[in-house]
Amino acid sequence: MLRLMVLRHATAVPHGSMPDPERILTAQGQAEAEAVARYCAQEMLLPDLALVSPSTRTRQTFAAVQALVPDAAALTIPALYAMQADELLTSLQGLAELAGAELSRKTLTLMLVGHNPACTELVQKLVGFGDRYAFARLRGDFPPAGLAVMDFDVEEWSQMAAGAGRLDRFWVPASSN
Repeated sequence: MLRLMVLRHATAVPHGSMPDPERILTAQGQAEAEAVARYCAQEMLLPDLALVSPSTRTRQTFAAVQALVPDAAALTIPALYAMQADELLTSLQGLAELAGAELSRKTLTLMLVGHNPACTELVQKLVGFGDRYAFARLRGDFPPAGLAVMDFDVEEWSQMAAGAGRLDRFWVPASSN
């Protein structure tokens, strides 16, 4: 069984305030990132590997998680910044090419730290069953620092398919409720 956790970056400064890739977390965003980090640590949602978009806000969000879950390896993948849901799925299926065959085999829990709308669309594409209440909340919005946790009854990332995921939970920080 493989587990995928999709984490949207926390609240960042508004569009247009600086070049988009350089947008930083606001004070609220930093608090959200720390809240999702605490949640991951408390719930033992411990990624073996994180694929992180190169934007400042995604790296800052994951840094908060990594502070409480220090064993998680991380790869910053430049192409993640602009990928759409279908491209993300293809990349996840090709984890062996992204991270190397050995790291891919050792990765049972993978975290993807990215952007909307791709995070929402990817999760909606992957989920076939699971917590219907969590899925109903997800259909409404995937707020900053939202975390979707899905399980796949497969042995390798290349076997992950649309509609095959079981949504275990969808968590959002209190400030986003």
